[in-house]
Amino acid sequence: MFTFTYFLAGLQAAIAVASARDRGMSMFFVGLWNRVGRMGRRLEKLIALWQAGMLPKARVRESEAGARLDRVRTEHVSAPNARGWLHPRMAGAGQCAAMLETLLTQEECVRFLAEVPQARKIVGVLVRMLIVPPGKPVPTMKRTLVWPPPAWQEAVRQAGMHIGPTGRIEWN
Repeated sequence: MFTFTYFLAGLQAAIAVASARDRGMSMFFVGLWNRVGRMGRRLEKLIALWQAGMLPKARVRESEAGARLDRVRTEHVSAPNARGWLHPRMAGAGQCAAMLETLLTQEECVRFLAEVPQARKIVGVLVRMLIVPPGKPVPTMKRTLVWPPPAWQEAVRQAGMHIGPTGRIEWN
């Protein structure tokens, strides 16, 4: 019998470690940690329903596109969408990706994902987040330069000094 609990707990632990290491992105990691927790709860509920043979039938809804023009939408913050986007942000992403690939090759997991489309959608988000396709380079992330701050650079310039190659202040 398979479960996603151990994998998702390990992923949340790796996210917590990454958050402690990179204080500049702590709100990003808190949101990601919460999102992974919600995914885990939903997946475990679907597994329990699938094993009991009580999966609800898929509902078909008509599109509401253009029906409610007075509707106000709030600003939505979305995660990156490149394959393997978590690798440059988190050091333990490679280990989590290997755990997920191993879990997805188990026979019972393959059957579960074939029979439960809601779970395929959730696992697809995890796959996109962690697994880099073979032959593709791991994505990189450009970080903004935070030191020295622009105001500090301006003060150094006004004082008639400059910042040397090692970051020390030197006279012109």
